[in-house]
Amino acid sequence: MKNRPHKFHSLLHTADILEKRLATLLTPIGITPRQARILNMLKRTGDVSQTTLTEEFDVTSGSMSTMIDRLLKLDMINRKKNPEDRRGDLISLTARGKMVLTDVRDVWQDIDELIEEKLGPEKAAALTELTRELKVALGGRVPGKGLRRQSNRLSKRSKTHET
Repeated sequence: MKNRPHKFHSLLHTADILEKRLATLLTPIGITPRQARILNMLKRTGDVSQTTLTEEFDVTSGSMSTMIDRLLKLDMINRKKNPEDRRGDLISLTARGKMVLTDVRDVWQDIDELIEEKLGPEKAAALTELTRELKVALGGRVPGKGLRRQSNRLSKRSKTHET
């Protein structure tokens, strides 16, 4: 029996390479890839509870608290008491968070362009479609997608980044 590489190894290795490149590009902005995704979700959904963020990103409450605390210190989000549930908090973007998100989306666009440069437009589009299909088939989803508010203010670029 011949040893053949497992089908998912290349996918995992590629994801690691891209995440490291993304983290490097986000370093000057001062946030991590996951924090960038939180800002993006908040832009799409508006105010959400910290509990909802924890559930949507499938992390522990302690992990989310740490991320929220860091984003608060960077003045990228606000936390206020939920008027409907005084035990809970609502998280929202600050003006600085919105500005940073613009820079984040530029970085995401750079990564998209890198993929297209390396694979060509047709293969890059096919990769996007296939990975999206696999994500859905495995039960993955875009955090906050079910919470998405309807708004015509979303730019074309923000609509293309389902992170």
